Amino acid sequence: MGRKTLPPLILLLILSLIPGLMAGPRVEPVWASSEAEWSRQPADPPQDTFHVVGRGETLFSIAQRYGSTVDALAHANGLHDPTRIYVGQRLRVPGARAEMVPEITTSYVVQPTDSLAGIAKRHATSWEHLVSLNSLISPRALYAGQVIQVPTVDGVGGHRGGLHIIGDGELLFQVALRYDVAPWVLMDVNGRVNPALSYSGQPILIPGGGTGGLPVPFNAVDLRPLPADQGESLVFAVRTEEPVTLTGQLFERTIRFTKEHGVYYGLAGVHVFTEPGLYEAVLTATDAQGRVTEITVDVVVEADPFGYERIKTSPSLLDPALVAAERERLNALRPRFTEERMWLGPFEPPCGGTISSYFGTRRAYNEGPYTSYHGGVDLRGATGTPIYAPAAGKVVLADELVVRGNALVLDHGWGVLTGYWHLSTVEVDVGQRVEQGDLVARIGNTGLSTGSHLHWEMWIGGVNVNPMQWLDPFYPWPEGEGGADEGDMS
Repeated sequence: MGRKTLPPLILLLILSLIPGLMAGPRVEPVWASSEAEWSRQPADPPQDTFHVVGRGETLFSIAQRYGSTVDALAHANGLHDPTRIYVGQRLRVPGARAEMVPEITTSYVVQPTDSLAGIAKRHATSWEHLVSLNSLISPRALYAGQVIQVPTVDGVGGHRGGLHIIGDGELLFQVALRYDVAPWVLMDVNGRVNPALSYSGQPILIPGGGTGGLPVPFNAVDLRPLPADQGESLVFAVRTEEPVTLTGQLFERTIRFTKEHGVYYGLAGVHVFTEPGLYEAVLTATDAQGRVTEITVDVVVEADPFGYERIKTSPSLLDPALVAAERERLNALRPRFTEERMWLGPFEPPCGGTISSYFGTRRAYNEGPYTSYHGGVDLRGATGTPIYAPAAGKVVLADELVVRGNALVLDHGWGVLTGYWHLSTVEVDVGQRVEQGDLVARIGNTGLSTGSHLHWEMWIGGVNVNPMQWLDPFYPWPEGEGGADEGDMS
């Protein structure tokens, strides 16, 4: 039998397939990648982001969230011990992966009256989504001052209810629009307030939102700044449904409140040696029937990087007996509390000199250890340079001291006092009332001083705080000299 041959058509088909079979799998060139694949390629190197430590978080959990490592976070933030992080601490996250951020969000500072459900409602989301977005260990794990991420709604991060302080040039109708509240409702809640007579610093109660979680008689609580730095001043503003006697407790110190324009105001100082972390302020209201209601407000304290100074001076001026006697005399003034608020707004610098030594700087004298800190701000100036009252007040001390030299203390009301040391002359007398900008003293080089300058310090409730904070409008104080409401000195 002769050999069969393939038909010409089938042979041609087989020959056409051989090159493809020998070439193996097809590889698409780079230029053929789809538009979707190109869109996934980062156009720029990843940028650093920042994370505020929340309750229950560890450096490991934060690293996991951002696709980083514990070592990278520790190195980026100068952490010698990765286990020693605290609630409210702000950490830099180098090269965080962009895909770890699920959506466009806005930072939101939790207020004393907030609940997770209320925040979610105001930002058109669910509390479950907020828990997932912020890696919260519990829907109840919220505290005042905590910074969380919320979805951005129509380009706006949203607003909270509670107590609103009217700003410069702000109208009541603008406040109503901001909080999505009908103007007549806002007027009714605030005692038929006249919209034409609203003023800067006026407290306005915003219904709903943050006001629903407080027990009677509390209506709203405002606390600023949040979070607070070591050495800063804190302002509590509390509104109640009826007149009460209000007291507070924070850092084992009493907060005294004064009622002005329907709002109870209280000030507290954060000592420079306060450990960073979460603290509770206890507010206690007693009504006319003697009923006592207590609430707690979380306060987050952040670390402030203070410097170090070593000062050379005469050992004779450091006689412990002299130092103790002078400290005792000043300590007798520290608790002073005047019901009248004599200042109107931000303080002014007492002189025009630049800063030569900052508040809170850790100090050592001669060859001794760093056992103290700078309780004020040193301002440069030649002897005889005028010093002006930074705010209205009353002179409560004008005398010559051993360590502080010629000294002056002004009482501004509400537990706010300012001190001026090393003066060449004092131009006012004890008991004299001064107004902002009045000449009160002149710069000198008396007492424990290494050169002509002004040491300016401030006490809040007896605690040394940074006076520079008061040069900025960190709180919108009501206009006009206030003092306590008539008949209510609580």
